[in-house]
Amino acid sequence: MQAQYLDISARHRRSTDLHASLADFSVTPGEPVGADIARTDPTLSLYCLDLARQQAIFVELPPEVDLARAPLFYLAQYSLARRLLSVPLSTFRQLARELPAVEQLIMIYMTGRSGSTLQHNLLNTLDGVRSFSEPDVVAHFVHLRCAEGVPEAELRELLDSTLRFLFKPTPFKAPSVLALKLRSEGTQLMELVQESFPQIRNLFSYRDAFGYVRSFYRILTRDGAPAPVPMDRLVARFRRSTTYDVTSLLACLDPGAAALSTLQYLTVTWMASMDWYLAQQAQGIPALAVRYDDLNGRREQVVGAMFQYCGLPTAAVPRALGAFARDPHAGTPLAGGDPGQGDQLQLTEEQREEIRRILKRHPRIQAPDFVVPGTLQV
Repeated sequence: MQAQYLDISARHRRSTDLHASLADFSVTPGEPVGADIARTDPTLSLYCLDLARQQAIFVELPPEVDLARAPLFYLAQYSLARRLLSVPLSTFRQLARELPAVEQLIMIYMTGRSGSTLQHNLLNTLDGVRSFSEPDVVAHFVHLRCAEGVPEAELRELLDSTLRFLFKPTPFKAPSVLALKLRSEGTQLMELVQESFPQIRNLFSYRDAFGYVRSFYRILTRDGAPAPVPMDRLVARFRRSTTYDVTSLLACLDPGAAALSTLQYLTVTWMASMDWYLAQQAQGIPALAVRYDDLNGRREQVVGAMFQYCGLPTAAVPRALGAFARDPHAGTPLAGGDPGQGDQLQLTEEQREEIRRILKRHPRIQAPDFVVPGTLQV
């Protein structure tokens, strides 16, 4: 079984809205190599699946890089890649069967700016857990399922192979429990992942609308207020990045709106993330939902409840709480201040009222502090 190294001549990923793909790089053919190296070499990590070309793409990273420590798995892979490795998809499936099966899995789904990366860091403090934050190769299953229409049985087989490769043995840790935090659109995959790994434990990390909008608004307006986004462009952006048709949520905006301000855009994205979770809950997918304010305000109690729900030792909670002392997004465009200090930017009452008006037109959510089913009661 043969694979092919690909040498990188240029990098040109422009938008983090798009999932990782071979198109992120300009490459030239490198040396051929035995495909088993994808299974045995710890410096090779799975970057994306290219079903059109029937290949799996790996990146080769410096040996000291531990992707469990990366706030954004896909960004670390893209930035630090030395070269790529292309493996035929049939070979990828065959090699995956030689890797350990995923027996215990925790999934973290989220709205964004909700403490999900902090939860990922909390899990990584445990010796028996290895957690990754936002590997794009898993989030891309939203497209494989919804946009490309890959049959469910094939998706489940691919997902099993993908997770076996993501969590292949490394020199950093030998865990018994594996965890993944996905991008917000990954919430649409809850049913698929649940069917593929029935023993799973699901966490949903979310934040009230005011806190979500305020936190993202601070990031998006660092360099000045962005231009309004025309509605048709927003619809196209959602379909491209999440496969979701956001048209119904645009009806919640004030009448006559032709383009969305930053505030309106963020309110719509928050509603979409909440809708994805509510749709999965309606199908009976079990999950423990954790509110950001509860996680940050009652740390020991909430982390203890999370660990208990996930079958993890609650005696490890005191040590795990040290994760609150550092910015979970340090070194990324999402970095902020001390996570214990909260966001300094405050919304005006006029902005809050606009968010309230938009949410009142939603058929279910209705309020910025809406509590989803399955929320941890503290």
